[in-house]
Amino acid sequence: MSDNNKTQDVDDNTSAYDVIDPAINLGDNPGDHSGNSLSDTPSQNSNNNFSDDAAAKQRESIGTNPYPSGWIGWYSTVLLALLYWLSLLDRSIISLLVDPIKKDLGISDVQFGMLHGMAFAVTFSLFGLLAGTIADRFNRRWVVFTSVTIWSLATAACGVAHNFWQLLLARVGVGAGEAGLNPSATSMISDLFPPEKLTLALAIYALGASVGVGTAFLFGGVLVEKVAATAVVVLPLIGEVKSWQAVFFIIGLPGLFISLLSFTMPEPSRKGVQRRQTQSSVVSGLFSSYRDLLHFIGSRKQFFMHHYLGFGLASVCFVGGSAWYPAHMARAFHWPPSQIGLGLGVALVVGGILGKLLCGFAIGVLYRRGYKDAQFRWYGGCLLAALPMGVVAGITPNPWLFLVLLGLFVMLLAPLNAVYIASLNLVTPNELRGAGVAFFGSTVGLLSLSLGPILVAVFSDWLFGGDAIGLGLALLFGLVCPVAAVALLTGSGAMHNAVVAAEQWTRAKN
Repeated sequence: MSDNNKTQDVDDNTSAYDVIDPAINLGDNPGDHSGNSLSDTPSQNSNNNFSDDAAAKQRESIGTNPYPSGWIGWYSTVLLALLYWLSLLDRSIISLLVDPIKKDLGISDVQFGMLHGMAFAVTFSLFGLLAGTIADRFNRRWVVFTSVTIWSLATAACGVAHNFWQLLLARVGVGAGEAGLNPSATSMISDLFPPEKLTLALAIYALGASVGVGTAFLFGGVLVEKVAATAVVVLPLIGEVKSWQAVFFIIGLPGLFISLLSFTMPEPSRKGVQRRQTQSSVVSGLFSSYRDLLHFIGSRKQFFMHHYLGFGLASVCFVGGSAWYPAHMARAFHWPPSQIGLGLGVALVVGGILGKLLCGFAIGVLYRRGYKDAQFRWYGGCLLAALPMGVVAGITPNPWLFLVLLGLFVMLLAPLNAVYIASLNLVTPNELRGAGVAFFGSTVGLLSLSLGPILVAVFSDWLFGGDAIGLGLALLFGLVCPVAAVALLTGSGAMHNAVVAAEQWTRAKN
């Protein structure tokens, strides 16, 4: 940075989160574009192709703490991805049990949409607020361990439900447990890797989601079909249960043992701290964290407006589709559960892995070339490219074309969590990162998780006369994807300025 862009010392009457004006003039900064136009590119005369060594020297110059060795970072990331996989497996297995649950409990598609979406999302959001401030103050390994234990027990509890309300309550427990993983896991990963590697690390972590959902369909379909061969299953210590109830026990209980792996990874030192948090009471910490977070959001209005709108709408598409793919294939193509599971599992796992790895490497290259808004630019383009694939997939009568298009659609949109969290954490001070991720999940995430599955059912039942899930999916993708893309692409300048501001206050504090 040039000297005339450096920040003055913080005035006593100035908030710690007002150190840098996000609209600061960046024109004199070699290698950075102004961010005022989507067509801006880094100066051709500056050295934008920073190597990892150069980036490390740049970090040293701004006084950041050293990062742990690579194997520690990648081991922790892979382990957290495993736990993320488990959470998505427990969360998504219900999608393969739509028809037996509806038959035994006598519920409608809209009620199932509530079970899959709203019951989980409301609790996930509310408990996420609490988990976020805990992650910013206490040992994050313990938060992860407790979360895995709770959601595993709650998943097993779905297997004892005998009516809609009991199953709703169990799904509430799943949401409460899973709420604690993301704030702590993403905060830890952000302290394990430098900025130019952060999106790739978060993409590896997010692979757990793709593999989790894919595994739910791939192996879950086989499990459902095998268990469904008998109407009643006898489980040790539990007794007789319906076949769909047994699936929840088989999927949920192993998590109680897997949770112990949380203690095999280190608790990394916190980096990029602007103000030290104290281990105050949870209640007082909850209020102070979100008061400070809201103040920080207010100082970066343009960035957060585009971020929340763009990634929130993308979540509506992604979650809404995931809830209904199995039911659509069963009704439109008349495939059995095992065949649905195999087809969807391969499409989602392959597409998710390729998409997240490609996204991580591509954003790393863009970031090293000076594009500090790389997450917004890349994902906005992916939304536009995915639009026709999602629409055609919803209306095609050919199951194989559906799976191919779905795999490509997922490849482009699966990095959602990696890019929205990386862009948040690049801008947000360390002591607010857990709260920031939780706040997004509890506001925009709540709406997307709740609305996505229900919108597809509403479109199907109210606009297309019922039993038209494919048309509901096509309409959802056609309406939401382009708006989300525009929100991100027009906000790329705001992200660029916010990242530069974060770098400047980091330099000013050190």
